[in-house]
Amino acid sequence: MAASTTNSPSTGEVIFTNNTNTLFNVNTANVTKLNDTNYLMWSLQIHALIDGYELSGYLDGSTKPPPPTVTVNDTTTPNPDFTIWKRQDRLLFSALLGAMATSVQPLVSRATTTADAWATLSDTFAKASRSHFKQIKDQIKVWTKGNKSIDEYVRGLTVRFDELAILGKPMDHEDQIEKILAGLPEDYKPVIDQIESKDSPPTITEVHERLRNGEVTLRAASTTTPFLTSANAVQYHRRGEGSQYGGPITPRSDC
Repeated sequence: MAASTTNSPSTGEVIFTNNTNTLFNVNTANVTKLNDTNYLMWSLQIHALIDGYELSGYLDGSTKPPPPTVTVNDTTTPNPDFTIWKRQDRLLFSALLGAMATSVQPLVSRATTTADAWATLSDTFAKASRSHFKQIKDQIKVWTKGNKSIDEYVRGLTVRFDELAILGKPMDHEDQIEKILAGLPEDYKPVIDQIESKDSPPTITEVHERLRNGEVTLRAASTTTPFLTSANAVQYHRRGEGSQYGGPITPRSDC
């Protein structure tokens, strides 16, 4: 098949293809730009996007560059495979730069490849200090449901579980489930007992769904109880009125 090129490389499409190689221009315009506080989620989004093009090897360095030249019959010529590799690497490097805030871009000014830039960002943002790791652990420790909805409560914990995993310090699954249950109020004890009675630890998704159902039940009970209490009070008040004003009149004994 002959080589071909698209007319609009900025849209994230194929810009070159031949029998063995294809060049992609990855569009990162919809990615939230990297800043000093959002590296964890940014890196997940970027990796997923580039992996979708099957180009993640350019990020982690596993896609090695071919030799710049080839020698055949004592004749050295430029290696076309290296040219393709370099062009793809430059396109990805540009995509990364486009997904960074201008204040972050100088961090990768000395990088020569996409993998160099990716490693520099990881070294800068992902290798948490002991105090940062402890901060996340402390946040998990004190996180309770309180006045939060179940969705807010569970989401707050799972985000922090994910942060620990990305930092290379994943929390054991059973410990995650235990923490979720431990931060719930006494009202959720029936649901907690059902979850803890299972032979094997459920997934967080399963726990989340059970707690949602429990939340709905508790809300329904809280709206029904005041109505019943008010109705009983009205009935009691009316009975009192009947005995005071509508009951039989007892003659006075001193008449």
